[in-house]
Amino acid sequence: MLGALGVVFGDIGTSPIYALRQGVSEAGNVDVSIVMGMLSMIVWAVVIVVMGKYVCYVMRADNEGEGGIVALTALARSGYEQQGRRVPHLLLMAGLFGAAMFYGDSMITPAVSVLSAVEGLSQVSAKFEPFIVPIAAVILIALFLFQSRGTAVVGKSFGPVMLVWFVYLAAVGIYRIVEHPDVLHALSPMYACSLVIAHPALAFTILGAVILALTGAEALYADIGHFGRRAIRLAWLIVVFPAIIIGYFGQAATILHQPGAAKQPFFFAAPSWALIPTVLIALLATVIASQAVISGAFSMTSQAIELGFLPRLRVIETSKSQRGQVYVPAVNAVLFIAVMFLVLTFRSSDRLTSAYGIAVGLTMLITTVQMVSVTRNIWRWPWAAVAALSVPLIGIDALLVAANVHKIPQGGWFPVAIGVLLFISMATWHRGLELAQAHAARAQPLSDFLRDVCDSVEPPARVPGTAVYPGSTPGTTPSALTSNVRHNRVLHATTIVFANRSESAPRVDEHTRIEVRDLGAGCFEVISRHGFVERPNLPRLLASLDGQLGDWRFDPKHTTFFLPRDEAMPGCSHGQMPRWRERLFGEMSFHSASSAEYFGLRSEDVVELGVQVVL
Repeated sequence: MLGALGVVFGDIGTSPIYALRQGVSEAGNVDVSIVMGMLSMIVWAVVIVVMGKYVCYVMRADNEGEGGIVALTALARSGYEQQGRRVPHLLLMAGLFGAAMFYGDSMITPAVSVLSAVEGLSQVSAKFEPFIVPIAAVILIALFLFQSRGTAVVGKSFGPVMLVWFVYLAAVGIYRIVEHPDVLHALSPMYACSLVIAHPALAFTILGAVILALTGAEALYADIGHFGRRAIRLAWLIVVFPAIIIGYFGQAATILHQPGAAKQPFFFAAPSWALIPTVLIALLATVIASQAVISGAFSMTSQAIELGFLPRLRVIETSKSQRGQVYVPAVNAVLFIAVMFLVLTFRSSDRLTSAYGIAVGLTMLITTVQMVSVTRNIWRWPWAAVAALSVPLIGIDALLVAANVHKIPQGGWFPVAIGVLLFISMATWHRGLELAQAHAARAQPLSDFLRDVCDSVEPPARVPGTAVYPGSTPGTTPSALTSNVRHNRVLHATTIVFANRSESAPRVDEHTRIEVRDLGAGCFEVISRHGFVERPNLPRLLASLDGQLGDWRFDPKHTTFFLPRDEAMPGCSHGQMPRWRERLFGEMSFHSASSAEYFGLRSEDVVELGVQVVL
């Protein structure tokens, strides 16, 4: 629970710094009925969306312990595969777009949360104004440098700080509520309903700010694999939920009874003598807020690579005891560049909040749509039950998105543009991979190839040692094996064709992981399955085969791994993809991490053979 507080709840836990402030700014005045209606909207949005939808509903849809939009897409896809039905293309594309928007959210969260906290220095003294952006930039640089230490280290470091933050948030809230207990009437949803009835246009505008109180809800689901569903739920129910709700009530009481507090209600809610400690603890908490989405982005990237949604990137396991805790240097670098761009371009949290809501709303909407497939195909709910739950949730998510559409020109264009670019890239990679695998599946059957080679008039020379040819399609001849026999005219005494398959489940059973086929003449096919959070380590898998391939024993000194170095050429799809997408696929393939690193191989044990990819 303590680790979960440090990694999972930073984003939603620091939304009280700016959510109510932005709502008052959207409303334009601090009339009692408007503030009470706004507070009621925030409270019930948290109850319905975060508590009801995510904690009680979406988190049940973990894919064997893994969560997030990519894991949810894989789970929804497996429901169709189990029934022998074709996975709807729209469902897959929706999952890819949701993942792309989550990356946009991961870029905005560090910028807006850290800036909002540093801006508290201006309440201490106006002399700090010119230094707000530089201080925020320094803090963010330190945060991204810290990522390589790993989620476990970050969680242990940040957990206690976040616990102090939530206790402080609740303490300040109680302090203000005791002074003005009348604010508790906003617990009734009638105040929100009254605002909607009396001022429908204003309520719709305020709804665009209410979504800021929900930021980080997706991280609760995305980080299940790091800490487990039970720890996250308990931390939410016991610590996070009470603290943030009390904090919102305390801020509303401050706005209603203290003139001028509406411009920074979070900082004005604290006693004057506690302003500097408030700024300092807010700075620490917002650093942690950034951590929630960054770690979620790492997890999602690792999953997306294994499911064929992204090219291979370098993924570093940061924990020897817990699976799923990873660090992705390329993602860390891209997020850092994007965050620094946002801070230096927008220069204030007020401007950045306009860019925030649309990314959060679209991700939440796509999650709800994916849940329709899960509830129907995996949980086998009747259509009436699916509709009764999904239609209201989709309606709420759609309203939240619609309330933020008008903010696209003000900054919402950034996450949308990032999301579209990433979606095109992910969809192109997935489509290119599908076409390449379909072409590879049409290659000569492996048994036929070996028979033709061994029975030919001039068979290749048999050389001592072991050759391993990794591939992806069982039963077909890897391109590297074809090239080696054609050009070098050799076949090793022991030849192992290794077919590696990624499943829609996060992990596979050890008893069914490996299947061995003896093809005769010292040739074998090994089919290995792994889940989308597992990394295939070839030396370790080969060592586990001792005794399964006759007298053969794995000897690293006498084993060579032949890997294809793929190159996608223009026109390689034969019209099945536009030329620009072929070029994009080729660039992504060229810049992907090496197969040697992916399979856990030493470079001195690898021979790469250039192969032109046909899609």
